Order: sequence, then C-alpha cells, then structure tokens
Amino acid sequence: MISIFRKIRQKLLQQNRVTRYLVYALGEILLVVIGILIALQVNNWNENRKDAEKEIQLLTNLQVEFKDNLKDLDSITIEVEEVIYSLEKLFDSFSKDPSPYLRDSVDRWIASGLQSPNWKPSQYILNSLTSSGSITNLKNERLKLLLYQWSRQQNEMLEVQLRSEETGEEIISYVKEFGSLRNIDTTHSDFNYKSSTLGKSNSGLLSDVRFENLIDDKLYMYKLTKKWLDTAKKTLEQLIEETNS
Repeated sequence: MISIFRKIRQKLLQQNRVTRYLVYALGEILLVVIGILIALQVNNWNENRKDAEKEIQLLTNLQVEFKDNLKDLDSITIEVEEVIYSLEKLFDSFSKDPSPYLRDSVDRWIASGLQSPNWKPSQYILNSLTSSGSITNLKNERLKLLLYQWSRQQNEMLEVQLRSEETGEEIISYVKEFGSLRNIDTTHSDFNYKSSTLGKSNSGLLSDVRFENLIDDKLYMYKLTKKWLDTAKKTLEQLIEETNS
C-alpha cells in the first residue's frame, strides 16, 4: 500500500501538478492521523475493558468476604444473646435475702455470663484494597462511602469488645475472692468437676452490691455489643447489595 502511494506521488510530481500533490499529501497525512487515533481508541477500549474486568473480580471477592462475615456475625449474635439472657437472670435475682434454692441456677448463670463471644470479621480483601489505594478507583460512590463507614464501625466495635472482655475478667477476680469458682466450673460438662465442700455458695453474692455492679457493667457492655452487631449487620447487607449491583 505504501509503495502505491509513493508511485502516485512521484507521478504527480513528474506531471508538475503541485496543487494536486499537496491535496494528496494532506489526504495521506489525514489517513495516518486517523489510523493513529483509531489505534489509540482501540488501546483505550482494551484498557477500559481490562479495568472493568478487574473491578468486577474485586467486587466479587469483596462480596464473598462480606457474606462470610455476615454468616459469622449471625452465629456470634446468638452467643451474645445467650450471655445477655444469663446476666439478666442474675440481675433480676439480687436481693437482701437471696433464696438458697437459686444455688445451682446462679452457678449456671454466672458460667454463661462469663462467656466472651467476640466477632472478628475478615478484612483481608478490604485491607488489600485500602493499602493499594485501589478503593479510590471504584466507580460506585455509595460503595466507597459504605466501605469507609464499615472500617470506622469496626474500630469502634473493637473498643467495645475489649471493654466487654475486661468486665468478664473483673467478675472472675471477684468470684475468686468472695465466691466459689469451682462451683461455677462444675456447670461445664467437659471438666467433670464436683461441687466445693467448703460451704461457699455463689448464691450469697446476690446480696452483694459490688457483685451487682460488676454484673451490671458486663450486662451494659454486652447490650452495647448487641447494638453494634445489629448496626454491623445492616452495613454488611448494604455492602453485599452494592457489590452485587
């Protein structure tokens, strides 16, 4: 094709047709420019297609991670509700003269209330996305906003969970000094413990205002934990919806 254009150009020059030659030369330049523009457009299209495929894969990975987190959250929520139930039972049983018939129940309630179910969602994909700066390249503005919101919620949730664990440790320390930790351990079927023969019953703790305050503290923190789990669930459901769209 180039040799044909060259022959036409030489023929025009030999015939001293300068005007036609210039028009032809301009046309030839125009064809080259158009060819370059087309090549650039094709290249841009390919790059955009590759970027779109990467984003789709990224959204898919995020969705899988969020769905797994949501499944774990539902399990932890059930455990948190069981802790709250036991703590509320204890809370309602405090009295100046607690019933001795509550002995076995108190041990079970304390054992269950001392559980510290914590939710630690996976953030591997999100952390990789954040550290690489790729989060700013996402086209879905609502998704970006939800991701920032999710990260902030997790930091706040971590603080709540750490304080919740501390309340459990405070209760254990108090029972060690004023109650019977052994009687609590007998409620665990795996331990094969027998009740203490020292005559120390944990039901007596139900008349102690200091123990009541410790139970109140943990109950408050786990109700706060339940509130945060409910908020996290709503955010996760929104994130899954956005990654799907």
